[in-house]
Amino acid sequence: MDEAAKALALIGGTALLNEPGQDERQRQAAWDSMLYAQLVANKQAGSRFDDYDAWYAAYTATYRQLGWLKIAGTHDQRQLGMARPNGPIQPLEAWMRIRAIEHKAVVAAVTGQLSRSGAAFGHLLKFCARDEAGVSSVVVEIGLLKPGPVMDLCSIALRTTKPITGYALSTLMSEQLKQGEAVFNGVSLALDSERFAPQRDELKSLMASKDQHGAYRFYLNAERTGEEHE
Repeated sequence: MDEAAKALALIGGTALLNEPGQDERQRQAAWDSMLYAQLVANKQAGSRFDDYDAWYAAYTATYRQLGWLKIAGTHDQRQLGMARPNGPIQPLEAWMRIRAIEHKAVVAAVTGQLSRSGAAFGHLLKFCARDEAGVSSVVVEIGLLKPGPVMDLCSIALRTTKPITGYALSTLMSEQLKQGEAVFNGVSLALDSERFAPQRDELKSLMASKDQHGAYRFYLNAERTGEEHE
């Protein structure tokens, strides 16, 4: 994977890599659908931190309503610190291998770009991390957008007794956190363009309006970088 060619879009609590040469209408459909699904889940299930299972169910159900078809999925749960020392979280790697994705390259592209932009990393933490007395939570999604469009997404929910916001993303994606538990949900979605078409323009306009009021999206290594930064 050519990291420099992968534009990273932060959409709420999702870090989405976009393959080069992506059709603009396909990319817009994916970005708008992703933000809409998160906002609907927030409205229907409340915070992703309070009841992750309910939130994630509402999140994925919204994709179906928009015309995205589930073509693969996985689920896993484990206690932190059970893998080999300093190794990757195994369910994430296993899911990407199933989907024929280069795990190390994707993780390196996401963490590499975020490590070079404090503003970007801060933006992502605002949506995906919460520190409270005695327990901290992270709900972050890593994804890859491919032509079709097809999205391969892996949602990771962590709960730990250690403060989260001081960690780098690379640490959160390894099992260096020794206490707590993690839940993994992988899903691959392909867009049924015919079903999506009637709502395309309305959804695009609605999500643009939401961005103006909430600054939900942040773009790196893309021509539109800076337009919708906080």
